[in-house]
Amino acid sequence: MSFRTRFEMAGRPVGDGAGCMVVAEIGPNHNGDIAEAFALVDAAADAGSDAVKFQYRIVEAELFDRETRSYYYDESRYDFVQRVQVFPHEIHRDLRRHAAARGMAYICSAMCEEAVERIADLQPDGIKIPSGEVNNPWLLDRAATSGYPVIASSGMSAGPEIDAMMDILGGAGGGGADDVILLHCMSEYPTRLEDMHLHMVTGLRRRYGCLSGLSDHSRRREVATSVALGAAMIEVHFTRDRDASGPDHHVSLLPAEMVDLVGAVRDLEAALGGEEKILGEHAENMRGTFTNSIVTRRDVAVGEVLGRDNLALKKPGTGLGPDRLADVLGRAAGRDLPMDTPVSLEDLA
Repeated sequence: MSFRTRFEMAGRPVGDGAGCMVVAEIGPNHNGDIAEAFALVDAAADAGSDAVKFQYRIVEAELFDRETRSYYYDESRYDFVQRVQVFPHEIHRDLRRHAAARGMAYICSAMCEEAVERIADLQPDGIKIPSGEVNNPWLLDRAATSGYPVIASSGMSAGPEIDAMMDILGGAGGGGADDVILLHCMSEYPTRLEDMHLHMVTGLRRRYGCLSGLSDHSRRREVATSVALGAAMIEVHFTRDRDASGPDHHVSLLPAEMVDLVGAVRDLEAALGGEEKILGEHAENMRGTFTNSIVTRRDVAVGEVLGRDNLALKKPGTGLGPDRLADVLGRAAGRDLPMDTPVSLEDLA
């Protein structure tokens, strides 16, 4: 497997050296209302989200059982999906355009193999693999060869299943996806803090050599800390009404909460900075007061060799610093030097 650790989505860099992409997962939270879908895109943009994510549902390609009842509504799952989660292709196209107009990336989940081709036709910024499709090799192969970045969730998958998925996405035989973000996810609704295991964000990146991130169901601001663990993406469910009917509203962030999360992510990124030590203005100004100079420990006569017995390191650091000891030790004084005289190179014979 070989994946890139920096690429672009919607003209925005993702990965090493770039900020964490915050994704508002609208999913089915529009409840089949087209106007609400567009309103959620606007609300996500106003809250500072970098991307929105929808689901592309093709009910006849997803479900063979038309009788099992949905636990969200008193009807079959087939009828539920068909009624409130299926949008015409042109509506998806309009949503994709609207997201771009609002400065956000458009990501769409492929819930079946056929959906990959339809999503690709939209020229999305990324194709999402839901955790329920991790063991669907035909869908994975189509996504890997689509030419678009792949975002894969690991929520309902054990380690060997993730290994197998990444082998397909990486294209061990060639033709795999270069741009993959693997999201750590706990499919608990909502997820307790003690069940989140955020170190998996780091573990996934180390194991597979790809970008990693977090798909969250906790509704907690603390998920922003995954940025410190190297998360390239944080995906959270998003709604305008947590009391609305549907599968995801109760684990979704409201617009004000999204504003808070985005702010926490950006604040943490600013605090993390880089790996190079940089002195601030205050530290630079204080150095002269709190660092040391090479001075005479006692009176030193001309011609006397300078060493530990007649030199000391004392504040303030306005003269030669300790880093210049090698230039002074073993040299002779070129003149009489009273006690506590800062030594300069001109004082040496």
